[in-house]
Amino acid sequence: MIIGHTNEPEYRKLQNNEFMEALRDRTVKVDVPYITKIKEEVKIYQKDFNSRRITGKHIAPHTLEVAAMWAVLTRLEIPKKAQLTLMQKLKLYNGQTVTGWTEDNVKELRKEAVREGLEGISPRYIQDKISNALVSDADDRCINPFMVLNELESGLKHHSLLSNEDDRKRYKELIAVVKEEYENIVKSEVQRAISADEEAIKKLCGNYIDNIRAYSLKEKVRNKYTGSDEEPDERLMRSIEEKIDIPENRKDDFRREIMNYIGALAIEGKVFDYTTNARLQKALELKLFEDRKDSIKLTSLVSSVVDDKAQEQIDVVKGRLTKTYGYCDICSTDVLHFVASIFARGDIRDSN
Repeated sequence: MIIGHTNEPEYRKLQNNEFMEALRDRTVKVDVPYITKIKEEVKIYQKDFNSRRITGKHIAPHTLEVAAMWAVLTRLEIPKKAQLTLMQKLKLYNGQTVTGWTEDNVKELRKEAVREGLEGISPRYIQDKISNALVSDADDRCINPFMVLNELESGLKHHSLLSNEDDRKRYKELIAVVKEEYENIVKSEVQRAISADEEAIKKLCGNYIDNIRAYSLKEKVRNKYTGSDEEPDERLMRSIEEKIDIPENRKDDFRREIMNYIGALAIEGKVFDYTTNARLQKALELKLFEDRKDSIKLTSLVSSVVDDKAQEQIDVVKGRLTKTYGYCDICSTDVLHFVASIFARGDIRDSN
């Protein structure tokens, strides 16, 4: 018995070859789908593209991840449930949380997609294009996700196993989907790097808790500066809650949820820590980022002149990106410029 492996397009080519009739008659096809989990797909690329094997060049954070993300997206069937996007489906398969969906939904999605993973882009194509990005410009000391995504996209027109123009078009559209997701990822990282002042977050959290406690108990809050009793600061509370899309008609539910959680911890003799509540932590970080992004003058990065004070603050953020997320000096600068340009575009849209 001879065991071999190939992909679907190559197998179809074999079936259409009139000189291979004898082999076809003696072949038993066993379908083994491509990987449909990003974290497993990334492991394939990490074997060849890591700091031990790649010397002289740094691979920026998320470079292999976005390549894997695109590869897996090409293999997934479009969800039949209209309210679920392909990106959300990919995240569910990867074990990530998507609001409104459970593990049972994942089983249901897999059951309804019988040919999922049997078509799409192969890991070999991805590996070839990552290699191209590494050697395409000898002067580049850092390879970032956009370099790899550009290689993946440009290579589609020469892909020998892609004869269907509709598939080629769809795969190109998925590149844009991945770029949008990458934009969200790096915006979040830069926001966290800017708002990574633990004392400031704790202070903001304490202020929020004081106000929602007074609100829940229908009491007043003591102003530490004037010493007078004042109504709970609704503007402060809503400015934090809106960061995680808590609507006006659900604010009481959210505030009760936080107070009940704090009360349950107190019964167990534990002290509340904002980091144990992921939603509140995200809201506090986004609020602090919003308050600080103008003072750090992030958008000044897109201009030709940055004053010394702003540069000092930017260097602190770059240091946090390097220490926490694995950036180097080159890609931390690049990602700050990229995120700065996003916020600059947002400022332009707001002014219009």
